[in-house]
Amino acid sequence: MATRSAGKGAVPYSVLNNLSSVDILYCENKKRRRRRIAGVFDAERLIARRKDKKVKWKGYSSFENTWEPEEHISPASLRYFSKACPPSEVIEECVDKMRIEVMLAPKHKAPEQKLTLEFRHDVYGFLFNGKGKPAEQRGWMLFEESDYEKCKLPPTWFCIHDQHGDGAKVRFPVMMRTFLGHSPRNFTNKGCEFEIVELPRSFIEKMSIKFIKIASSCS
Repeated sequence: MATRSAGKGAVPYSVLNNLSSVDILYCENKKRRRRRIAGVFDAERLIARRKDKKVKWKGYSSFENTWEPEEHISPASLRYFSKACPPSEVIEECVDKMRIEVMLAPKHKAPEQKLTLEFRHDVYGFLFNGKGKPAEQRGWMLFEESDYEKCKLPPTWFCIHDQHGDGAKVRFPVMMRTFLGHSPRNFTNKGCEFEIVELPRSFIEKMSIKFIKIASSCS
């Protein structure tokens, strides 16, 4: 939960402690066209960390996500962001997406594969924080087969074979990184002022995977 003051400019904040749910102290955003009233806002979770933190607000569209400075964020939210524990069904959904993308890799002829998919970053943190090692390419991490243990995948999840037992498999290490994508830019007419303004954009949590595909047989 978060309390927002009604005034302009600098506003007072009280940090809420000992909360069991993710909560964020909401700051006045000049670009948000919402009635400026005192109230309580629930944050669903933190999405990304830069100088500020990207906040997904509970009950609001992802087009209304905002960047917030760390001093506006409660300790409970920061703890969750650093050591996330998403619901098991959310983890399973993300892992299934990753596995499906890997299974589609044989359809592409090139040995080097690069896959990009929507993947919640709190799930990525839960599964892979403390694992892997930095790759030469900035922002990428190298992962071995053993680093996927928390994904609870079957032993041959990285192998893709046809009915004859022929196919391909992933060669480890695998390179991965997370990043924020966004919806296309969109503009509209601002009421009777006939001024063209840009509408808010939705940021999308994504993950990219790079690996080498090699021939394999299970026959």
